[in-house]
Amino acid sequence: MHISAGRPSAPWRTALLVCAASSSLKTQLYEHDGWTIGYRRLPASPGCEQQPPLLLIHPVGIGLSSWFWDEFIDAWEGAEVFVPDLIGCGVGTPWVPAERGLFLPLDWAKGCESLWRQHIRRPCVVAVQGGLAPVGVTMCARDSDEWVGSRAVCGLVMASPPTWEEMVRAAPEAEVRRNYEALSSAIGQLAFGVLENRVFVRFFSNLFLFGKGRQADERWLDACCAGASPRARPPIVAFNAGVLSTRSYEEELRRLPQPTLVLSGQSDKRSDDRRAYGTQMRACTSRSLPGANVLPWESPRETCAAVRDFYSGLSAAS
Repeated sequence: MHISAGRPSAPWRTALLVCAASSSLKTQLYEHDGWTIGYRRLPASPGCEQQPPLLLIHPVGIGLSSWFWDEFIDAWEGAEVFVPDLIGCGVGTPWVPAERGLFLPLDWAKGCESLWRQHIRRPCVVAVQGGLAPVGVTMCARDSDEWVGSRAVCGLVMASPPTWEEMVRAAPEAEVRRNYEALSSAIGQLAFGVLENRVFVRFFSNLFLFGKGRQADERWLDACCAGASPRARPPIVAFNAGVLSTRSYEEELRRLPQPTLVLSGQSDKRSDDRRAYGTQMRACTSRSLPGANVLPWESPRETCAAVRDFYSGLSAAS
């Protein structure tokens, strides 16, 4: 769906948002279609230099950006890792819809594709969290003059993705536009100001994201609150309005040639509704891990182990 430029707002200068990343990895910048985008890189562990790089795609929410993968990165031993911010998130050019529109999720996928062309340059594994699964699926399936997903991506990991039914059923575009207008309104922005408060971040994180075994800790809350600001809201507004759900991804999912791994938390009530991925896709396996909806943060060691096992399967198949 296209979020188009509306009535011009006051001019904004290109600026770098505050980086909430708590990892020791240095944040670097690259350019894509006029956007400045941040990313971080973790070198491969000794002996893993020839493995396909791992490209991690973060979820979208209050204060969220590439730092979401910090717990995973701290526990990871394996292939080289690249962790970009999505356009408008984290470190990089703020997205001002009134000045520049976006096609979502296509433009988010294209931003990651530019990172691949500039710095990765060989088949990689894409891992995507939660409702950003359409970005990973788009990268795997897209075929154009400048991108051939079947060659650039050799495996897909989806952690806590939407259910199969949610991925293959298109939401009415008129409904999504109403949601977007409501969240963009003055009342909607006031509500965001309240939800960005640390108390509410803790409450909703514990209610919707974390399982009983691990609640939102201070590191999570510090990073969420550091990354929350009015200039960081447009991607959150678009995502929560349902922009990524305005079309079905059934065709892409059914024909993906890449091996796919679906991870679900043992406390996630939607786990059973994800079983269809395994029966409807060509080469998809599922795995259940401790936690609920943010497995790379809740259960980083278990998530790393599952991804390493997935890599072993890729090696055996090649």
